[in-house]
Amino acid sequence: MESFITLKSQRGINPDTQNLIAEPTKRVQQIFRNLKKFAEDSNTNIREVVRLVVFVADMARDRPIVNKTQKELWGDDGPFPCRTIVEVDYLGDDFIEIDFTLRVPAIDSAPLKFLSPEGSFSPTGTWSLGLKSDDCVFVSGMRGINPADNKLVIGEAPRARQALENLKLIINSVGFNFSQAISIVIYVTEERFLEMVEMLIKKYWENKPLPLMEVHVVTSLNDNDIIEIETTFSR
Repeated sequence: MESFITLKSQRGINPDTQNLIAEPTKRVQQIFRNLKKFAEDSNTNIREVVRLVVFVADMARDRPIVNKTQKELWGDDGPFPCRTIVEVDYLGDDFIEIDFTLRVPAIDSAPLKFLSPEGSFSPTGTWSLGLKSDDCVFVSGMRGINPADNKLVIGEAPRARQALENLKLIINSVGFNFSQAISIVIYVTEERFLEMVEMLIKKYWENKPLPLMEVHVVTSLNDNDIIEIETTFSR
């Protein structure tokens, strides 16, 4: 049976000196270098990374560095892991931390399946909409992007609904449904959005019991968005 390892709050620390790398791009590269070494020591590899959550101090400055570093590891065209990237107001003496989820496949595990169903929008960076392992589906932070033009839907509630419609399309494409969710993580830029988002989630879950749910109010999201919903599903 496949298993998963989650690494929290990874930073660009040189293992030889135990100090943070000073130069920003090299610091981000060190985070991924440390991950690659950990994966190899755990009898897997960086191609089995299924999920990244990236916390940055400055979205406009730091997101391009992450994109560039991912391309160096996964290639210009990927396929890339699922990813959520958010700007937060405090990371101590650092400007970036990354959470990783890494699969350790079983001997008979199928290759990871990267999801891009017909009718979905195109990813706006170095990430996949979703991916399926043997028994789980991971979905990147879903946003209210209209698949017809790859632009954000206008209006707060319509945008949140579109994010959930995008999520539904992805999981349905591999035979999963909302009742199989094991984790929901909601990122919003203002606390006032929370009630609206939670009401919509309950509607899509048809008032059935919800899985573990986390809510985070962050400083900024990509493209100055207001909401992202990251989810994990399991049979």
